[in-house]
Amino acid sequence: MRIHAAGAMLDGDLIVPAAAAAVVLFTQDGPRDRALAKVLRQRGLATLLIEPLTVDERPDETHRFDMDLLADRLIGTLRWIRAQPVTAHLPVGLFGAGVNAGAALVAAAARPGDVQAVVTRGGRVDLAGGALAHLLAPTLLIVGERDTPLRDINDDARRTTRAPAQMCVIPDADRYFADPGALEQVAVEAVDWFTRHLADPLPEHAPTIDSALPVAQPRLFDAFIPPTPAPEPRPEE
Repeated sequence: MRIHAAGAMLDGDLIVPAAAAAVVLFTQDGPRDRALAKVLRQRGLATLLIEPLTVDERPDETHRFDMDLLADRLIGTLRWIRAQPVTAHLPVGLFGAGVNAGAALVAAAARPGDVQAVVTRGGRVDLAGGALAHLLAPTLLIVGERDTPLRDINDDARRTTRAPAQMCVIPDADRYFADPGALEQVAVEAVDWFTRHLADPLPEHAPTIDSALPVAQPRLFDAFIPPTPAPEPRPEE
């Protein structure tokens, strides 16, 4: 299907099981994500997999690390979910991997009333920057035991965020969870997190950012940077 989100037409795949209890938005649409989405649907959760970049944008490497652009598209997709009769009433979770995990955290921080839980896999969560301190949704950070740099990055993020956050280390897994059984363990942890936290009552937080890219904030990240205090006047000598 085609999803209009933040001024772009994105490729998406929405599947809603009968009597779905919630919907999980995947910030990418790869083979690993499709495998996990299938497991979630077996547990009664709807899934929406999207590609946040258009076909023309994907060859440009700079777009892959543009947190403003990626988070903007996710916020637009969250609005789309709320506008669809089949998903408007459902609690929403976010699943992000790699670079897109940073964008998922920014979007969750910007729309606390729309996102009830977040799971990341091998995520560059450091790219969320100052948004981490504004995140409220319960967040599970899944990393591989053998990926020491990402383990450190995710542990720093866990200690920075205000949200209830846990880090889950998959034994003997690398960054890509390519070893036998690693992705299955990711699925078990993600399903448990989402089914537990998406069963909670919907939050009543007002959005931190009420539009994808507000006119007053030309960059999404600017909304999460506290203003620099004015320097104190120096005493006269």
